[in-house]
Amino acid sequence: MGLMRFLTPQRGRVSDEAVQHAYVAGLDCVPTACHKSWEDNELLRLERQINDSGNLHIPWQVDGHGELLLSTASLMERERPYHLPLELARGTVNRLRSRADIWQMAGLKLTDELESQMASAVSLFTHAATSQDDALAAATAAEEAVRVSLDAIVLLGEQYAQQVLEFRREEASPLTTLLAGNMGDELMPTNAEPMFGAAFNSAVVPMTWREMELVAGERQWSLLDKQVQLCLRYGLRIIGGPLLRLDRDVLPDWVVGYADDFEQLEACYRDHIWSTVDHFRGQVHLWHCAAGTNACGSLPLSDEQRLRLTVLAIETTRLADPRTPLMVSVNQPWAEYMLDCETDLWPMHFADMLVRADLGVAGLGLEMNLGYWPGGTLPRDMLEISDHVDQWSLLGLPLILLLTMPSSDSEDPKAGGDAGRPLPSPQDGGLSGESQKLQVERLMPMLLAKQSVQALVWNQVFDSMRHKYAHAGVFDTGCMPKPSLSSLISLRRSHLE
Repeated sequence: MGLMRFLTPQRGRVSDEAVQHAYVAGLDCVPTACHKSWEDNELLRLERQINDSGNLHIPWQVDGHGELLLSTASLMERERPYHLPLELARGTVNRLRSRADIWQMAGLKLTDELESQMASAVSLFTHAATSQDDALAAATAAEEAVRVSLDAIVLLGEQYAQQVLEFRREEASPLTTLLAGNMGDELMPTNAEPMFGAAFNSAVVPMTWREMELVAGERQWSLLDKQVQLCLRYGLRIIGGPLLRLDRDVLPDWVVGYADDFEQLEACYRDHIWSTVDHFRGQVHLWHCAAGTNACGSLPLSDEQRLRLTVLAIETTRLADPRTPLMVSVNQPWAEYMLDCETDLWPMHFADMLVRADLGVAGLGLEMNLGYWPGGTLPRDMLEISDHVDQWSLLGLPLILLLTMPSSDSEDPKAGGDAGRPLPSPQDGGLSGESQKLQVERLMPMLLAKQSVQALVWNQVFDSMRHKYAHAGVFDTGCMPKPSLSSLISLRRSHLE
């Protein structure tokens, strides 16, 4: 059994919830389950069934940045304890310097302010590494090295976005990237229509099965037809679907009754997908065939069955509409679900199998529900998100990023019962409309700058409709705009068609 031990000079810095969310990942970035315990109230003990080296990932509170999932560098397993704050500083400083060097070689120009912050982070880390005889002093210096590194990461991400977007606009202005909003399962209020049309150049018509066919054989197209007509009126390109989801809350009750009869379930999905695609053929610009089928859903299905249903959705869509491109998306692209779900399908392996099968998949979606747990994505810094998107781009297909971010941690009566709750804010001051706006302004331009990203989707626009993630909309429960909506409008006006 593999063993790692971590010294925490300030035990109060590591909450029980942070320990619960901690995991170790190897070179393949796949999380492995650990047995976690405390020794003498200051040594965190991690035991795994494998003996490989790996990176510890753990939520960590940082002044000015809130709680973020940070990682160490790759560590070998050993009996002698590692100094946890020092190793987190080592990992964070290393990520910053490595990415800055790579982007500089590609032509990025670093400002004097950024160079100064990077030098300060290295100096603080060096001081921490040479002060380990005094564990508390080393921890203090390491914590400051992490804070300064994260300040520099924000600045590096902003400079990357600014310079790359300027370069791309010189070649093609405006950009052709899709910026889409999810219209939800109700007709949007009239007052929201012009603001929606100003913020987005595309729209997701979700085509939720439960809303379409509450009674078997009695399909209701009225709502969806009206949503499609609204898109046409505002000149919005249409993403239709997801056509296949495996969550009980989006399925009619009569379909859930077939959960233990896989052949009948396949037949139901085939009929539903064919009918939907056939009805909207020629009106949809991109079909979203399947969403989140890489992870264990609320239906009792095996890896093989989830994969078979995904292939069924792709093939049925292709037969019903051979001309329109199609995509599939994965949930939790960092694979956190593998800590609690008995599966061998980690997200990139799942997507790679579909790509290699040559089924006609034209794009891959990454569902990033940032700051929600369980079922979402633990909060990460800009550089970690950027690097992960770059890793996915190696599969060679256009990427569609489906995003949600919370604006409050209060109770949300419209949120689904199985939805993850918002985690602590990645900025100091708690979750608010302003914290959501800040995340949008930092993250969205950086993602838009990436050549591999062909679409950004805000996957929950209206908090006034029934939804999955609490307070993730850019319109509040009274359908009034939140501050983040103005940031999306500005982003579109500056860079997009």
